[in-house]
Amino acid sequence: MTNPLYFSAQDYYVDADIGKAQTLPVQAFRDPHFLDFEFRTIFSRNWLFVPQKTQPELRKDARALQEILQIRGVQVPFSLLNQPLFLQRDWEEKLHCFPNICTHAWFPLVHGVSRERLITCQQHGRKFDCAGKFSGQPGFQNLPGVPRPEDHLKDLPIAEWGPFFFLSLERPSISFEDLMKPVQASLPLIDWQEWKRMPQVHEEREVDGNWKQHAWNYMDKFHVTFIHRAPGGLGDAVEMSSYQTELYPGSALQWVYARNPEHGWDPDLLPPRFRHPEKRVLAIWWFLFPNLTLNFYPWGLSINVYYPVPQHPEKTLFLWYHYVRDEKKYEQRNTIWLNQQVDQEDVDAMTQVRRGIASFYAARGNFSPQEEAGPHWFHRTLYTQLFPTDGFPA
Repeated sequence: MTNPLYFSAQDYYVDADIGKAQTLPVQAFRDPHFLDFEFRTIFSRNWLFVPQKTQPELRKDARALQEILQIRGVQVPFSLLNQPLFLQRDWEEKLHCFPNICTHAWFPLVHGVSRERLITCQQHGRKFDCAGKFSGQPGFQNLPGVPRPEDHLKDLPIAEWGPFFFLSLERPSISFEDLMKPVQASLPLIDWQEWKRMPQVHEEREVDGNWKQHAWNYMDKFHVTFIHRAPGGLGDAVEMSSYQTELYPGSALQWVYARNPEHGWDPDLLPPRFRHPEKRVLAIWWFLFPNLTLNFYPWGLSINVYYPVPQHPEKTLFLWYHYVRDEKKYEQRNTIWLNQQVDQEDVDAMTQVRRGIASFYAARGNFSPQEEAGPHWFHRTLYTQLFPTDGFPA
């Protein structure tokens, strides 16, 4: 998609110099047309986290998505940003992701978890093999020019990382290996791939606020002192003077020492740069652009995903998954690490910000060079991906 004429790069410009930069304008958070622009740019060109069990068919299946997809020939349908898709493990054990529409007349191909040697459209009988190649259809025998390239299913970029799956709807802006390299480097001694998934009551819920509000808030260490203020908040649990933000292509890391060392990571499980003779890291918080967080605590892993709701820029589909390393510590996640409290405080704050966004008086803000490197990185990355060739300013 080319940039619609009513979206000027100059109007949305975020300077690379944090001292000069302004936030994206309020229109970026409330305009449905801008949201559609994001779908066709940001959410088409980046690696997206595949929801674990959000489809009704999968909720009835006690197996984890990873377990289901270990079976050769298995097909798993799902929807992402209103795009019908399905995962396919072919008979050579290669994983594929295809659009879940027939290339003849757009009928859905896969209607539930199944296992077949051929993918057969139930409307007109068009067939594909498990690698997505057209293999025939009644009435098309010996027809010149068939199959055309577009008769095959589009094989979307797909990647596996531990028990998780990532896809890109088009050619991604960064390779999956390059995206995950710094994440892997922070976890070399943690056996996170073996942690047990713990289903949550509210793993999928719609919350107030544009998806960028939630991602921006996650990258913002500034708000910890205020929204999660002491006494009784996250501000009690962390040593704010030690708070670190590290920026990488496509990802950002935040980490901080625990005020009480007993609540932090065993230093022998972390790379040397995190170690301190007396202090312990409370958490390792990774943000993967555009909308995924991987939060590693001594109890395990909390995953947050902020998906936009099509046609509703004021709403976010919030996914929340837990993987448990230490069950005893997991039982204390809401008293020591305050997971539930922090989540509710952030959601409430985004409801308040949403009201501000609806105001006639919402002007562009600026950034604190000392405190807001993370939010500036997020806004600047958004701008450069939305307007990659506009060249403003000179």
